[in-house]
Amino acid sequence: MSAKDQILSNNDISLKISKLYELLTTAEDVHEITGNPPTTDLNYVYGNEKNEDLDDYELYKVGQGKFPYFVIYDLIKDEYVKFLRYVMLPYSQKTMETQIEYINFILENGNFAIFQGDVDKVSMPMPKGIASSHTHPGICVFSHVDISTADDLFTKGYVVIAVMNPKCISLFYRKGVYTEDDQQELKKLYKKVKDSKTVEDLRKAYNSFNAENIIFTSFLIS
Repeated sequence: MSAKDQILSNNDISLKISKLYELLTTAEDVHEITGNPPTTDLNYVYGNEKNEDLDDYELYKVGQGKFPYFVIYDLIKDEYVKFLRYVMLPYSQKTMETQIEYINFILENGNFAIFQGDVDKVSMPMPKGIASSHTHPGICVFSHVDISTADDLFTKGYVVIAVMNPKCISLFYRKGVYTEDDQQELKKLYKKVKDSKTVEDLRKAYNSFNAENIIFTSFLIS
């Protein structure tokens, strides 16, 4: 890795993602503890229960929020897409020119890290975080190795995993707690992608993906 291409910083987007993630983890814990999905006003998490197990959660209040907490998953995804467009797009252009890939992480404290990898690959220990993506020199489709990495990161609590090039972004993101059934669906996709011989094989593999709490989407960068 080149020192000039190792960055640790933050911006308004990464800090907003961190705030949303703190709300989300509180909401997921409240849901698990009480058995009932809480609501949110995007500042606090609300439920009907007073429970000593919830006393240490500073963002939890008894009451009713305007939104079901599940909207937070979408908000994190949307903010991360903004981050990719504003911060990572120049790196994806570098990758197209040099074949050298770059990876980024949004960390729980709101910082983001960007690291330079090698030609056609980037490999490093994965920290705890909220979202991660890396650049591809070709089509923006997850390889079978990328899918295995996504499984590892979802297990660590990540919400969004993406790959990108200058023209498009593909991503997996959570719409709920990552379950064993979700993991099995990713493993099925891993095998199908690994066995794919053509672009049509890849298209069929991704169209068949059907996890309850993991969404796959791919779109052009506008």
